[in-house]
Amino acid sequence: MAGVSSFGSTFTWDSVSMGNIISISLDGAKLSAIDTTTIAERHRTFVTGIIDSGSLTVECNYDSSGGQSGFWNQVGVAAATTAPVAKTFLITAGSADNKGYTISGSGILTDFSTKVGIDSALTVSVSIKVTGALTITDVT
Repeated sequence: MAGVSSFGSTFTWDSVSMGNIISISLDGAKLSAIDTTTIAERHRTFVTGIIDSGSLTVECNYDSSGGQSGFWNQVGVAAATTAPVAKTFLITAGSADNKGYTISGSGILTDFSTKVGIDSALTVSVSIKVTGALTITDVT
């Protein structure tokens, strides 16, 4: 069975690489279908509508060293207090060694959260609503 390891995957937001990544997910990319059925037809008919490029979520282990604390503080404050501004992102899934892919595009930061629990690592996550088209490229 063929497969590609996620080892070496990275995420960059507005030209800043995020470290300690636990997971990256892109969900909800879809094409809408517009119903064009008339009362004279026995079967429904459709035409394609607008593409929604979805949303992505990035979860990381929190680390206050190396400036990450300041970065996460800025992201959290920005999510809570400022008007959304689209910024670029780049997901590199896998690496050149294991032949993954990249996904790039623009998005608006819509959510910032942190999780604290008994006997667990501190985690932080951001959700980004993709705006516009995604570009998907094989890593060579």
